[in-house]
Amino acid sequence: MSASAIESALEGIAAWRVFDANVRVGKSGVHGELALEAPELLKEMDRFGIARALASHFAAEEYDALEGNCALARIANARLVPVWAALPDRESIQKLAAYKPKAARLSFGVSQHNFSPAPWCSGELFEFLQAHSVLTLVALEQIGWSALAETLENFPRLPLLLLEPGYRADRYLFPLLEKFQNLYFDTSTYLAHRQLEAFVEHLGPERAVFGSRLPLYTPAAALFVLATARISEAAKRAISGENLNQLVEAARP
Repeated sequence: MSASAIESALEGIAAWRVFDANVRVGKSGVHGELALEAPELLKEMDRFGIARALASHFAAEEYDALEGNCALARIANARLVPVWAALPDRESIQKLAAYKPKAARLSFGVSQHNFSPAPWCSGELFEFLQAHSVLTLVALEQIGWSALAETLENFPRLPLLLLEPGYRADRYLFPLLEKFQNLYFDTSTYLAHRQLEAFVEHLGPERAVFGSRLPLYTPAAALFVLATARISEAAKRAISGENLNQLVEAARP
């Protein structure tokens, strides 16, 4: 692709009003050299033409969910839509409800919050999220395909956004998307050659949302794949922000 073609493809990004589904903010003990506080994160978003982002806090993932949520609450910026860390116990659910959440992130892993997505453990949490149409984010590595399918089966009205499904995911992802209308995924790692085009051809653009994994990864790859994809301009706009905006606005806090 020529330099002029690349420039042309990227010029349209700002006009899309990109809404990024997969961003973290705040200090990180694990990724200290990469982590960004809100002002620096916003500057990086500006550099790539990202208008808004769903932002979770590193402290909530790495240290303590409640402390991380408190730190996230102190960041008052309309461009950063808070993604609250969620835990399954009743007291934590009540504290989550006080934030009137539009989005929540679940970290089941042993090195994160170490709880099960199974109904016997997380059922009350999922019931709350489903009842209020809270967009629920979870990375594939945190839940796995079988537990994901079980959750979708048990909570069919829960809007669930699967993060980072990767380039070998389609044989799992396509059947789940066809069966469960409440499943969506982000494009941060959906970067295989013509993978996005194949998805749109088979299932349409409505179930994909743009994600970057800032600040751990550059948004450049996911943005460029979307900008140069052989799909319609309407599909690009849907994926870049319209789909995510609809999901966030549908929440009933």
